[in-house]
Amino acid sequence: FEVKDLNLYYGEKQALKQLNLTIGKNRVTALIGPSGCGKSTLLNLLLGGMEDYRGSIFFDAYNIKEISKDSLYHLVSMIQQNVFVFDATIRENITMYKEFSDSKIQDVLQLAKLEALIKEKGQLYKCGENGCGLSGGEKQRISIARSLLKHASVLLVDEATASLDRESAYEIVSDILEIRDVTRVVVTHSLEEALLKRYDQIITMKDGRIVEQGKFEELMEKREYFYALYTVAK
Repeated sequence: FEVKDLNLYYGEKQALKQLNLTIGKNRVTALIGPSGCGKSTLLNLLLGGMEDYRGSIFFDAYNIKEISKDSLYHLVSMIQQNVFVFDATIRENITMYKEFSDSKIQDVLQLAKLEALIKEKGQLYKCGENGCGLSGGEKQRISIARSLLKHASVLLVDEATASLDRESAYEIVSDILEIRDVTRVVVTHSLEEALLKRYDQIITMKDGRIVEQGKFEELMEKREYFYALYTVAK
């Protein structure tokens, strides 16, 4: 993605202000900042959810306004805090009732770290209404597997672990960081040093603006806004 001079208004309120950033192919980016600073709004724009913005968003050099919604949704997947799980089997929840080979399904089960669940309960385990038979972490892994199975080249993660306990949240984010050959953009409030060091870049937002961007060590050395957020979180 390449974002140029991006501005967005909600009525008279300006939600995003003159954003310029590059998200490299197959790299992983963290979006960090207080609630209401524009992180989720930016993800929504990358997903093609709104078109009434000023400026440009390019995907592989194509303006996303010129890419059909079907094509964009095939290329870009969003993982959110609330994952919808059907009252169906684990396999059906991953495939969304489409046909895939056993080998492809096995590959995504491994990448999404679902092998332990499958070993315990099997692919034909009924998940229950809205996944009541699964933990929050297991539902998030099903969401990841869905995205990987459709070969999405971009994974947008919007506070996906906010409702999980700290250990489960750490494991899910770590798993996302390990995925290869996929561009990942992760909105997070979790400021775990071990995880932050693994991002290719951290973009820090405040009041709809990008105030800092760089790697963890670079931002800590600057001792500015990111440093203050990180220090307060500790």
